[in-house]
Amino acid sequence: MLFQRSLAARRAMLLASTASAVVMSALWTLPAHAEEDEVSPVLIPELVIDAPEEDSADSRIIAVEEISGQPARDAGELISRIPGVSAGRRGGHGSDISIRGMAQDRIAVISDGAYVFGACPSRMDPPTSSMMPMSGDSITVRRGYQTVLDGPPAPAGTVSLERADSANFAEGLSGNLEGGYESNGSQRYASMQARAVHNGSYIRGFFTGRRADNYEDGDGREVRSAFKQYGGGGEVGLRYGADSLLSLSMEENHVVDAYFAGAGMDAPWTATDTYRLAVDHNFAEAGVFKGFDASVYGSFVDHVMDNYSLRTPGMMTMRTDATSDTRGARLAGDFAFGAVEVTLGGDYRRNDRDAVSYSSMMGAVPPTTISNYMWPGMEIENVGIFAEVKAPLTEKTELTTGIRTDFVSVRATKADALPGGMGAVTARTLYGTFYGVTETDQDETNVSGLVRVMHDFGDFSGWVGASRAVRTADATERGIVRAPAMGGGGWVGNPGIDPEKHHQVDMGVEITRSVWKASTSIWYDNVQDFISRDIARGQSGVLVNDGVSSVFRNVDAELAGIDIAAQWAFAPSWRIGADIAYTYGENTTDDRPLYQIPPLSGSLELTYDVTEWSAGSRLRWAAKQSRSDTSTVTGSGLDLQETSGYAVIDLFGTWQLADALMLQGGIANVLDTTYASYLNQENGFDPTVVQVNEPGRSAYLQLNFEF
Repeated sequence: MLFQRSLAARRAMLLASTASAVVMSALWTLPAHAEEDEVSPVLIPELVIDAPEEDSADSRIIAVEEISGQPARDAGELISRIPGVSAGRRGGHGSDISIRGMAQDRIAVISDGAYVFGACPSRMDPPTSSMMPMSGDSITVRRGYQTVLDGPPAPAGTVSLERADSANFAEGLSGNLEGGYESNGSQRYASMQARAVHNGSYIRGFFTGRRADNYEDGDGREVRSAFKQYGGGGEVGLRYGADSLLSLSMEENHVVDAYFAGAGMDAPWTATDTYRLAVDHNFAEAGVFKGFDASVYGSFVDHVMDNYSLRTPGMMTMRTDATSDTRGARLAGDFAFGAVEVTLGGDYRRNDRDAVSYSSMMGAVPPTTISNYMWPGMEIENVGIFAEVKAPLTEKTELTTGIRTDFVSVRATKADALPGGMGAVTARTLYGTFYGVTETDQDETNVSGLVRVMHDFGDFSGWVGASRAVRTADATERGIVRAPAMGGGGWVGNPGIDPEKHHQVDMGVEITRSVWKASTSIWYDNVQDFISRDIARGQSGVLVNDGVSSVFRNVDAELAGIDIAAQWAFAPSWRIGADIAYTYGENTTDDRPLYQIPPLSGSLELTYDVTEWSAGSRLRWAAKQSRSDTSTVTGSGLDLQETSGYAVIDLFGTWQLADALMLQGGIANVLDTTYASYLNQENGFDPTVVQVNEPGRSAYLQLNFEF
């Protein structure tokens, strides 16, 4: 029954399988040709697989410095350069990533072990916007649901910024400094990381600062995108016993005066503070019980957005003050029964989101009348217990199985708070009006699990997996409140919404040779009770039929896709690489495309690399996207338009000036192409364009010093 839901989905999977087979068959002939030409092996950092039992083409650990391109304006933009990851923008800061056609809280974002949730109901500050990439050493991207150990299920995948174990660093003082400039938007930035290590114990500190003006698109039109960002932090680690570690980390990140062309407000202030205490204990003489890890953390986000601080105020002024506070803990034990490894444990996570909107019809600055309790004190508490087992079935085959149960408790503490102004109603009243549901306290018990088999075929390795991931609704889907006003539509969450149940299957192969490597994966996701944002038309479970208000409802959906990546050192010092990703999404309940599904896209890169310097060219491209949910009459209207395809050329290079000093530079969008990502938001400032366009031509230089 799982694969009989949609003929279009089966066709998409057949196309994906055929394309995969053709690419892999073509690449299979490359080694003989390479050997005849006596091509020397080269290191391909972007696709290095460190541990087959943990990493595959769908799970990559990438050093931060290996993600190339022009200076990223935030971590979301940086991560979107990893194959299989897309992003949408509404300005220069706050790129919102998408994996497997899913975004927002369907992706888990973890910064050094701490979960982070944004504090803006309109997602001006997605979690990746508060991450400081240079404060870490690597980024792990898992696509799909691959482990039960990462906390409450995130069916799209997990993005984790991680810091390297101090055991990997030499004794004494080390670190790096970097700074640079980009011409389009006059972006300038600097960062520092320093660490001192003694007998495995360490102390490290980091700082980053970045600011940019508005950039121009390929047609020379100014895009409202300026921002300032600065932050820093530190970590102390005590090494003891049999390679055990106790660590404490703290960091603070501020984004100031962020301009947004794709929003009705700007963000004069966003601050994120994160704290974490962790212990990783390993027994000196381990028996069945090998060790355990435990941690507690907190991430606290304050956000202010308004329509008057950074733009000319009109007669109606608006401001929203919002917070998102997350606290969590984790305890897990590692056991070994012969060759079988078992991890047992539990985790706790609580996210409290509160947002209060103010407005004034008389142009008052600041406005003081409470118009909405937009997040009416939403508290989502999750207690999870989990078990994951890794067992060798044969010398070359490994089985991973996992199961977790999440106990979810939801409260809306301000559901009965009455805003000011004429005709004001409470959140509870609006829930009843839109859905006939007035009970905001909800409890769920959600069971998720997975099974995954990896096999070494000798010439190549492969894997096949199946999983069930149950995701509870987030604070917006469950409880957001913006009352209809002056003929405009409301935006009302559904406190009775059911959790999503994702049933995913995936399979893939990867091949590694001395001068080339390639990987491909194919996946399919059947979703029961997909939480869909829609327009109120009196659908099942929706009592309002005004054709303008935004609501949330459960539908059934299907997603499928393919990812392919390959690199080949075809001559001494020369390397060519390519990647391609395609995602298909369908709302099977309403028989229409799922919204915000990126089109077929990829890149092609040619690089010449010798000891002292390297240079290359990259082609970034996306095909036309005609499967859109653009209609506000019969659809959600969340897709702005069908986008045409585009191709953008970049040039880049590096020069090793000295052993510890490197100069990087290049020109992004050499041909000054005007284009927008399919996921970009509507441009509310320029009536001549529909979406927020990407930057036009931009030259950049960056200097990096290691010590």
